[in-house]
Amino acid sequence: MHKTIITVSILFLNLFTVYAQNADMRISELINTSDWFALEKEYPKLKDSIQYDYVGLMAEAMIAQNFNREKDAIEPFRTLINKHQQQIGSGTALVFAEMTLGIYERCGMYALAAQKANGLIGQIKSSGAPVDYSNLIEIQKRNEALSKYDSTMVIRNRAKDLVIPFTTEKTDTALFDNQKPVSNRFYIPVIVHGETHQFMFDTGASTTYLSKRFADFIGVKYVGYSFPIGDLAYLDSLQLGDVTFKNVIALVHDGTLFNGVCTIDAVLGMDLVRQLDELRIDNKKNQIIFPAKQSKMPEYGRNLRCTNQLLFVEATDSAGSLAILLDSGAESGFFYNYFVKHRNELSQLRGTKEIVSGNVYGFHSTMAIHVPSVKFNICNQNIEMKDVYVPYMKNEHNNRDDMALGIDFFRQYDKIILNFKEMFMTVE
Repeated sequence: MHKTIITVSILFLNLFTVYAQNADMRISELINTSDWFALEKEYPKLKDSIQYDYVGLMAEAMIAQNFNREKDAIEPFRTLINKHQQQIGSGTALVFAEMTLGIYERCGMYALAAQKANGLIGQIKSSGAPVDYSNLIEIQKRNEALSKYDSTMVIRNRAKDLVIPFTTEKTDTALFDNQKPVSNRFYIPVIVHGETHQFMFDTGASTTYLSKRFADFIGVKYVGYSFPIGDLAYLDSLQLGDVTFKNVIALVHDGTLFNGVCTIDAVLGMDLVRQLDELRIDNKKNQIIFPAKQSKMPEYGRNLRCTNQLLFVEATDSAGSLAILLDSGAESGFFYNYFVKHRNELSQLRGTKEIVSGNVYGFHSTMAIHVPSVKFNICNQNIEMKDVYVPYMKNEHNNRDDMALGIDFFRQYDKIILNFKEMFMTVE
């Protein structure tokens, strides 16, 4: 299940002019193709050769944005907007402004985000330009509602490891009738208002999620802002072992889309987990460990990125780089974009069937082709997946990424490390 709450599309410029130098052209190409791993590796080697300042500023902003250093993206974005709007264009400047406001919001600077959004709306209105600023209106409304609350804060003893046991089946099903919990997932104990409940631990959830019945049962405060898929709510705290998350903002959904198939009452999202620097999944001991001392970066370097609060691991195959989502809340699966990259060889195959996938937005049906074997490389390991189905028809579900590695991938290793400080993943 692909679970994004807000997706901002970036309008990348075509910077290939007769005046551009090779370094500018290469960096521009990587930005235009959203090849963030290559950009992160190549920019330090090329930055001294870049001729145009705004090319370097775009690279720095996008590297910070995608490698869990969002605050470092604010100043490059502001400089691009204020000093280089002529070069980047007003449309791209508006997108960068929205991205900056998103950083303010995720950092808990709600009043500032609302204020800046209101100022931009005023500028656009006074200019009389035919610009769609509906996103800014929603950002302003949402952050005005959120500004009643303090920013999220993490309280933990960093001198010792935090060890959280997990089960792969949900056992606290006596709270509500008609429970249909999803099997074979990570379930962990989370304390809310002094009571322990099982939350799904889901690397594919960009935000912490609560069903409406569970949210009302534990007594959340509704913020006063609604998305099409649910309402924002406030919890004064969630406790995970010895760690306390204060001032938590969660998405509350009525769950009607799931009720006929499964019941999901609570998900601990990456908005909170990423703040704990590193986690280790120990499948032998059925434990998730947040260590006091971080692991050493592997020789292959950074291979994780965080885009729209979702985790992606660097991967390659015969077609080049792959966009692979890490989603422990689902089974592994492929998206249409993978078929596009491998159209020549996959079009020769026979054997199709209809497949159905779903998320908080609803369920999606598409036709897929049977592929006997798929091979790719991640974490310096060659991976082979057999007897998979790849969608060959475009749909509304996910046309940006190539595939998702789900719970079946996470469970096949003894240990998996996800480091959010240095942005790397290892598997053993």
